[in-house]
Amino acid sequence: MSSSIELPTAKPRPLPVVAAAPTLQTTFQPTSFQGEARKSNEVEGFVYNRWKGVFYTVLILFKLPFLPLWPFFIAREAKDWSIARNYFRTLLYCFTVIVQQIRFGSFVRLLKYNLLMGPDEVKRRIAQRRGACTRCAKCCQQFECIFLGRDEQTKEFYCKVYGTDYWYYGTCGRYPLDQADIDAHACPGFSFQHVEK
Repeated sequence: MSSSIELPTAKPRPLPVVAAAPTLQTTFQPTSFQGEARKSNEVEGFVYNRWKGVFYTVLILFKLPFLPLWPFFIAREAKDWSIARNYFRTLLYCFTVIVQQIRFGSFVRLLKYNLLMGPDEVKRRIAQRRGACTRCAKCCQQFECIFLGRDEQTKEFYCKVYGTDYWYYGTCGRYPLDQADIDAHACPGFSFQHVEK
């Protein structure tokens, strides 16, 4: 006799509903970053190194004991030293984000993207993906991401670390790679033609 135990699943926090609108590409689209072609929305030209992904993941785990220094790491990555000046607020933010990353599945997504999937599998899934980022920032707002910026004139959201290793080898640059990723943040911009098995 087998019994299955259902674990409670965390539901995303309610975020502003975004009306269906034409999808937009981000305005900042570097053709290369530090000598590498980097594209997340197309298969052509997509460059992703399996060993860099593994190294990045191990480095994140290695940095956990150094949590008190994270405000300085984050400020350096974002090139925004006001983050470090607000040290205790940023440290509290780091604790909160770690809990949320685990609760909402982003940490598991990081392991999936960097350790379980190789570059060929990432390309295959991106080839099945339709749409583009609408810049609604639902995924970023869910974690109240410290790297999320908003243009004062256009009111459009943008990422302060777009194109960096943090964006590229974290969960952001390749998100979403399956329907579960889309469902996790109710992403209105992307969809998949084929159901993942």
